[in-house]
Amino acid sequence: MLTGQEIKRLREAIIATVASPVIGSIEDYAWEAIFHYVKDIPLLDPALGRSKLLYDAVNNVTKTGWSLKSLQLNSLAIGSTFFFVIQRADIIRKAELLGFPGLTELSSPEELGSAIIKHWNEKIITSQSSQDVVNSYESILLKTIKGNEYIYCEYPLYPLEPSTFTWAWTVDKKTGISGVGLQGSVAGKVELVWYKNQKQLFSARTIPLQAVRINIERIRLNPKNYVRTILIALQAQNEPRE
Repeated sequence: MLTGQEIKRLREAIIATVASPVIGSIEDYAWEAIFHYVKDIPLLDPALGRSKLLYDAVNNVTKTGWSLKSLQLNSLAIGSTFFFVIQRADIIRKAELLGFPGLTELSSPEELGSAIIKHWNEKIITSQSSQDVVNSYESILLKTIKGNEYIYCEYPLYPLEPSTFTWAWTVDKKTGISGVGLQGSVAGKVELVWYKNQKQLFSARTIPLQAVRINIERIRLNPKNYVRTILIALQAQNEPRE
């Protein structure tokens, strides 16, 4: 989790970010930039291209990698569970590459589930190798729509054990139709959901007791003050030092 100094930097960065009148909320690259500031690690200019590898932030000294996500939820209660997309998993198209020749949407839930796990595990293993990551984490910033309440959660992120999962298709309560989402459960708790139409894989996480909660007063700069402040800061940064 974050150190005391890192929590302070996170709070300051959130306040500074939401103060910008050109940023609606903290998501995607804004969260990546904040996290790099919090961890005091170099941040690449997005104009140089964005990587599709798993880890959005890597400390090359400690060989620690973080997969970063930001989500808006209605409630940030400790112990509540939320789902979010972790990967586009077109396991049918990649069936042979995954070692499941002949796999179709009509294959058994167990076989489809095994292919899903392998697809996700290969993403983790490949990214760990190519990004030189040993210590692997999933770091999630949760927020409310008002933008004044945030929670930071961190989870270990390593390949999954296929044998611990049981798989079953969801059943629509209204229509009674099954076969839309494939659920992977561990000890009776749903941990993964794969939707065959969008080919998206969702993961479940629970907000832990040790999650970092940050409440702020949302203050926005007016555009004139914001632009003037940025231009002054740029000028000061570019002035030659004696």
